[in-house]
Amino acid sequence: MPAADKSDPLNLALKQLDNLCRIVMSARLRAQGVETSYPAAAALAFLEETPGLSGAQLARWAMVTPQTMNQILAGLERDGLIRREPDPEHGRILRTFLTAKGQAENRRCESLGDQLIEDMQAGMTRADRNEFLRLIRRCRDNLQSLAKDEKDGAETAAPPRRAAAKKQAPTKRKR
Repeated sequence: MPAADKSDPLNLALKQLDNLCRIVMSARLRAQGVETSYPAAAALAFLEETPGLSGAQLARWAMVTPQTMNQILAGLERDGLIRREPDPEHGRILRTFLTAKGQAENRRCESLGDQLIEDMQAGMTRADRNEFLRLIRRCRDNLQSLAKDEKDGAETAAPPRRAAAKKQAPTKRKR
């Protein structure tokens, strides 16, 4: 297997690609008067695809912390783009749904996102685009498998948890 190109490692190139997508998309959102941030636009897209997600689920999908997603959702709710309802089985979990206004805002974001993807892949043939996506998905699938193996290995290697010892009042030391 040939050695990786050390001048432009894959992990750095992927991180740069993600960062540049965020920068350009955020600028395009602002230029079109969309008050939605990149992670908020991602949340709208996820909710369009899968209505009723919880904040924790959205945070994982958008790759932000649950605290950050809670702030994003509070802003989207304040702006009338989403509504949150208590989960009927778990009262502490709030399920999130797009409003009609949120659906319209998502359409605007999706249009800008589609154009960003087109611009990013300028100069690539249809075959190039398909191959690029296939290879990225293979890398993702390989890493998902490795992450699962790591998690499974860590769980089996971890010592069993001991029952918490009953708290006792400290005893006085004999002198």
